Amino acid sequence: MTWRDVDPTTHPFDFDQALDVVRDVVSSPDPESGRPRGLRSDNAVARGLAERYGSWAFGWYHAVDESPGSGAIITDLPASGLGSGEPEQQAQRYTSALLQWRAWLEELASVFARFAPGPDMDEEETRRLREHAVAPLVTLVVERTGAGETWLGACAQTLTWYLESTGMSPAEAEDLADEVVDAEFDSWIAPDAEVVGRAGRAIGGHGA
Repeated sequence: MTWRDVDPTTHPFDFDQALDVVRDVVSSPDPESGRPRGLRSDNAVARGLAERYGSWAFGWYHAVDESPGSGAIITDLPASGLGSGEPEQQAQRYTSALLQWRAWLEELASVFARFAPGPDMDEEETRRLREHAVAPLVTLVVERTGAGETWLGACAQTLTWYLESTGMSPAEAEDLADEVVDAEFDSWIAPDAEVVGRAGRAIGGHGA
């Protein structure tokens, strides 16, 4: 998904109504099996939520991993109700995942807005802005994931989305973010200021 797909500023969402929507999705029939989505799979529920809210609401499906040190964005969820025949337990769990995912997107949007290029910025100023945005974004991802096993994927995605928000094409943004993350960061290791600085300079120097 691109930042345009998930940008919360262009995808309205009512936190207060989420549980009711999720309850309805959990009990709704899965198109492939005819069984309630909550009895089919997490994927079936995620697809149902995407049908209601838009593709951004599928994103939590790939952001959940409750294993210790997983490095996932979402690790804290109520006990699983999948296949248990307890729709309310399932609804509570999926609502928690959806709300955590939405809150994460809104947190990213807030940081992106702080480092958004102004209409009169030239190319060099935009590159410097991108460089300065790297440290707070990487710090945010590290705090959220604990720099666990898979945190690099979350970091690359965050940097990709930020670069897209500044006007870089999705393909170019993804290639640059992946290249910098692969070159500078490691699993299980929170990068120090020197490493983050190198990453920032690599992103800021792109296209210079």
